Amino acid sequence: MRDLGIRAVWLLFVIALAFPRFAFGQRSGGSRVGLEINVQVRTAAGKPAPPGTHIGLELAEGGPVEECQTEPDGRCHFIPPSPGSYVIRLKQPGYKEQSSRVDLISTSKGYVSLTLEPIPGQAPPEAPKDATGGSVSAADLAVPDNAKKEFEAAQKALDAKDFDSGVAHLRKATELYPNFPQAYATMGAAYLEQKKYKEAQEALEKALQLDPKAAGAYIELGATLNQLKDYPGAVTALTKGLDLNADVPAGNYELAKAYMAQQQWQNAESPLRKVIAAQPDMASAHVMLGNVLLKKGDGPGALNEFQTYLKLDPNGPSAPGVREVIPKIQAALAKQTK
Repeated sequence: MRDLGIRAVWLLFVIALAFPRFAFGQRSGGSRVGLEINVQVRTAAGKPAPPGTHIGLELAEGGPVEECQTEPDGRCHFIPPSPGSYVIRLKQPGYKEQSSRVDLISTSKGYVSLTLEPIPGQAPPEAPKDATGGSVSAADLAVPDNAKKEFEAAQKALDAKDFDSGVAHLRKATELYPNFPQAYATMGAAYLEQKKYKEAQEALEKALQLDPKAAGAYIELGATLNQLKDYPGAVTALTKGLDLNADVPAGNYELAKAYMAQQQWQNAESPLRKVIAAQPDMASAHVMLGNVLLKKGDGPGALNEFQTYLKLDPNGPSAPGVREVIPKIQAALAKQTK
């Protein structure tokens, strides 16, 4: 069985590595990879909202999908399950409810900027706290109004998928206020979406110089370095990001890709299982885990992952190779039972 696994894994491995970054949201009947929504929440004074601010992801036609709480930089991150229209809703007790619609139909990434405003005449409850129970102040930025306006204009442009205009506003914001990590991080994400990888790397590294605890920027940098084929660098960046925030499926997926590219398949199994636990309908994670298990000599496990892949994405890029190898695994398993 191990010889079969070695031959088969190389058949599929090349295809698996061809998956685009953040290959989430795959489903039967046609899918698009890379679905994500980045949310930035600020106070009325323009500072990052405190961590623990509740943000919900809903289907536009109604119905909750999931929730997240803001990180110290006032951001949170969603990986929607499939293309479609969504609503991002801020619902922190004592504050005005805010919402914004995001359409992930002709594009794969959405950007939303929301404002945390106290309800007039009501004393808001104690400010949300971080995971350790401490209130937030270290991440607050004394951003001048002119830089803040450029950042807000950039967010609106990115919401409208106008990346060139968004980047121009972000560059202006950083000229007006050079110590603006959110602007650099957002710029890096925009460049990554445009496949301008060198520019993305430069912006994200600058963001991390200013804010070494920005988990999202480490994840985006890792994805960028994967695209640049700097796999050891990607592992370093992604590991740092996941140490700060372990619950980011995109980070674990990119980490698995970086390990697989270096033929370190043993290290790829754990992050892939974390991805699947959080995003069970991500087809590309199943096929990559199938490759790992096949290399490991776990024929039944590999067979299950490949069959799951075909159920989720029967017309996907790896489907022909998967259909070719499944009968070989079944035949080898049948021989073992005789």
